Amino acid sequence: MVTAVSPAGTTDTLDIESPGHAEGVVMHGIHRSFGENVVLRDVSLHIHPGEVYALLGENGAGKSTLMRILTGLLPPDTGDIAVDGLPLAAGGRDRIAMVHQHFMLVPSMTVAENFLLGRSRGVVGRSRLRRMGEDIAALADDAGLACTPDARVETLSVGEQQRVEILRALHLGARYLLLDEPTANLAPTEIHSLLAQVRRLATDLGVGIVLITHHLEEVIEAADRVGVLRGGKLVSEKPVADVTTAELARDMVGRDVGLGIRRAAAEPAGHRMLELVSVSVPGQLDDVNLRVRAGELVAVAGVEGNGQSALEDVLSGLAADSSGAVCIDEREIDTSSPRDLREAGVGVVPADRYTRGLVKSLGIDINLAVDSYTTPPLAQRWGRVSRTVIRQHAERIISALSVKAPSPRTLAGTLSGGHAQRVVLGRVLDGEPDVLVVAQPTRGLDIGATEFVWDTLVEHRSRGAAILLISSDLDEVCSLADRVVVLYRGRIVAEFDEGPFDREAIGSAMGGFQEAAA
Repeated sequence: MVTAVSPAGTTDTLDIESPGHAEGVVMHGIHRSFGENVVLRDVSLHIHPGEVYALLGENGAGKSTLMRILTGLLPPDTGDIAVDGLPLAAGGRDRIAMVHQHFMLVPSMTVAENFLLGRSRGVVGRSRLRRMGEDIAALADDAGLACTPDARVETLSVGEQQRVEILRALHLGARYLLLDEPTANLAPTEIHSLLAQVRRLATDLGVGIVLITHHLEEVIEAADRVGVLRGGKLVSEKPVADVTTAELARDMVGRDVGLGIRRAAAEPAGHRMLELVSVSVPGQLDDVNLRVRAGELVAVAGVEGNGQSALEDVLSGLAADSSGAVCIDEREIDTSSPRDLREAGVGVVPADRYTRGLVKSLGIDINLAVDSYTTPPLAQRWGRVSRTVIRQHAERIISALSVKAPSPRTLAGTLSGGHAQRVVLGRVLDGEPDVLVVAQPTRGLDIGATEFVWDTLVEHRSRGAAILLISSDLDEVCSLADRVVVLYRGRIVAEFDEGPFDREAIGSAMGGFQEAAA
């Protein structure tokens, strides 16, 4: 057991000239470019055993590249890395593990079987599984992470699966954990529990932890120190005790950022624009009824995996087995046809921006044209499409939404999350939809990109659009919504008609602890 613990809230002086002699993870002078694009510029970090180090930065700031270098997946152009005095290539890599936002577990296997995956040859007998189960139980008890070794992964909650990933990394001998957006898919009631467990791993077991998150409150709650990357440089590194969330936001984007309440000032007076009547999808949605009026933003809150994807599919025209009725402006629409929904005035910003929102192998200009290339002004005489008109159309949207890209023909797959989302929003909003469905619009986005998305939604609500927000982010729900419904196991289990909203009550309903209307 590692017992050396770095004092919380202290600023450390690094032995930059001799990273191989220092305890902990030492990165010195890391530089990395991709062609002419410089991603990291002389970055130096020191993560101590027994501390939680939060790493912040805008999308595209270099966090992912830095973590890929630290885990040995990508070599730096220049710079040195050592882990407890060992070079990365000489054993240091084995002491580091990354717990990804999207888990790397086989759902049909048990926890113990997942631990053995790739570590044993031939058939695994019952005695081997039993011994592994005993090892897991002992480790779980020591780490304070409850776990059932013989449970199938597919039966576990998201929070339980995350604990399995952490335990598996520790079982492999990792002394430093890189946690990538660890709370992104958790219910509000699970978030504080996870952060407390992270603190215990650091304090009691001496595990060094890098916490990568966009939620600044989590940094204040769980971290000892925080570093901020901006434009590939480490622009700030401070003890958490000495900073506020406002200061961290300013360090991230280089300006003041406001993510306060954005609800409408008065009760929306518009007529009913979107109505779902007894909408069901076998095994996913059960008798969902809701309405959204013009000039109103209604949030569907819920932890992912409780029917949100099916609801998005219904309103996108992609749920062939759905039943019930969807009415737009008091007229029932055929939900088996994406074109009919779009022509009825429905615009959808999908949760998976890179799979459903964009064609990554095509340029920004083509992506912005896919919804409207068959109609003027993009479609010319005899149905011909002008490349010049498509470029001008793209330039207009790129300029209006401040998309950072070398040219309109830049491949969509090369954009950061924030700018990819701007392209998706630009294409959807260019059609001036009367009903806007946005699913997880800020997932994985930094605070600056989140501010842009929120302001864009508020602007279109003020223009009279009916907006249905599907989100698992409680801050987003409470800041934007005029009304909130909670989706749990495919059913609406609670409704909150006006703000300020009771965050604890909404969070409890999201976790299945309340099934009565509020």
